[in-house]
Amino acid sequence: MSLQSNLENAANGLQMMSESEYPFDYFSTEDTVIDEALALKITQQPQGTAVTTTTLDDLLKNMTDPNRGSVSPQQAEQYKQMASALKDSLQNLTVYRVGEVQVDVLIIGLTAEGTVAGMRTKLIET
Repeated sequence: MSLQSNLENAANGLQMMSESEYPFDYFSTEDTVIDEALALKITQQPQGTAVTTTTLDDLLKNMTDPNRGSVSPQQAEQYKQMASALKDSLQNLTVYRVGEVQVDVLIIGLTAEGTVAGMRTKLIET
């Protein structure tokens, strides 16, 4: 199974929960360096846009713990499986949050070939 198929299957039916819900979509580039400039390029945001980083565990904490968020134990397990697929498939995994209010979220890592791939979604934070 290809990396894309593996990650798309792991994220199938899952959505990023915030004030609105957005799916997790696969992306890949030929880039080989993960940095803020790449996050801006992928999200098509201009220089000067707010960019922060976090961990995958922190990003998904309310979705992987049924006691914290509004997910069932079954849903929490699905989010954990997606996180495991990302961690197993990509090296140097980093989560970039680009923008404010409408935040582009990139879960970025390096493939076995050394190119950039991951999942993207969106958060609404007012």
